[in-house]
Amino acid sequence: MTAPRLLTRAASRISTRAGPSRILARHESTAAPAAAASNTFEPALPAGAEPAYDAALAYIAEENALQRERLAKLQAKAGANPSPEQLRRIARLEVDAYVNDPAVRRTFKTTGGKGLFAQPVFRALAERKWKKEGELDLVMQRVYQLGVIPDLLADHVPTAAIRIAGIEAGSIQSSEQFAAPPQVTVQLFHHPVAGVTGSATPEAKYTLLVIDADSPDHETHSFTERLHYAKTDIPLSVVSDEVNLFTAAGNEVLAYEPFAPARGSGKHRYAFVVVKQGDAAPAAEIKRDGFNIRTFFAANGLTTSDVIAATLIRSQWTEAAADHVEKTYQDFRGTPAPLYGKPPKEAKYGMPLNARQQRAAEIRQEAYEGVIAEMQALVGGQVGEPAAAKPQEA
Repeated sequence: MTAPRLLTRAASRISTRAGPSRILARHESTAAPAAAASNTFEPALPAGAEPAYDAALAYIAEENALQRERLAKLQAKAGANPSPEQLRRIARLEVDAYVNDPAVRRTFKTTGGKGLFAQPVFRALAERKWKKEGELDLVMQRVYQLGVIPDLLADHVPTAAIRIAGIEAGSIQSSEQFAAPPQVTVQLFHHPVAGVTGSATPEAKYTLLVIDADSPDHETHSFTERLHYAKTDIPLSVVSDEVNLFTAAGNEVLAYEPFAPARGSGKHRYAFVVVKQGDAAPAAEIKRDGFNIRTFFAANGLTTSDVIAATLIRSQWTEAAADHVEKTYQDFRGTPAPLYGKPPKEAKYGMPLNARQQRAAEIRQEAYEGVIAEMQALVGGQVGEPAAAKPQEA
């Protein structure tokens, strides 16, 4: 018996078990979720053109039907108060029952799941894409490579995707384009409230912090943190993926201050940190100068495990941005923009010279002064002064 005949017979057996509508109604989704079922599904090949393709569609339809039957039975058995184990199994089946549906896959490919994240299968596909296609890897590589960990956060295990519209994580950007707040969104892949299944979309409250990790500190001749923005009580759910955190509902504790790296202060790391709040909004006093995220966490009963997402951009002074930097300093700090140069030796590494380094500096200074004295004796005057003009002969 030839292979095509075997495939045709297999397709016939599968379609018989799955029911006549499973293959004959090929223009329909194989029982996709409600939002995707409204989209017509046109197979890549017409019926009968390729028995293997028909068999594959029929097999997928049958498997989806079995998973949905299991889901319905489990939901009925669990009732209104499912156990944690039942909740875990229900959540898994809500994805497995549709994840291989051709219509669902095609819908996700064309829409990215936008507008459909109330359905668990689209969140699962979005999370898989986030993890497997490099977006998560890039953010984590930049967070570690550029020292956000450990300078700001002791550690970070993201559970949501944070995105700055049109900007790659860790890239160097002109400060001028941040004269106004950027569009920042967060995609939650899992309900923020435990034990929720189905189409419910519960919300939880979150805090957004925007921090300059490299603000110059004049007293210590090093760097400190400066808070550029703080908003608490931002309501987010799995369907809040298109909500701009800067314009979302919430309590704006500290208004947005544009990024303005001063001349000579090097590259600044501007971190965007989203924190899931506890039972109450953070209550500790928040100031721009002298802000410290670790102190903030400790004062409000938070830890780095409450950080659901973090990213950053970098910026430094440029001639083109000079007017923007000057204006920002005048408007928000009431002073002209400073100009930084090379630090003195004792502040080069952010600490005073030790006794050995101090003695070496004194020896170098003594040697320098000795050389200058010898040169002065040779030329009969102070080194660096112009020699007296010789009288011209008559």
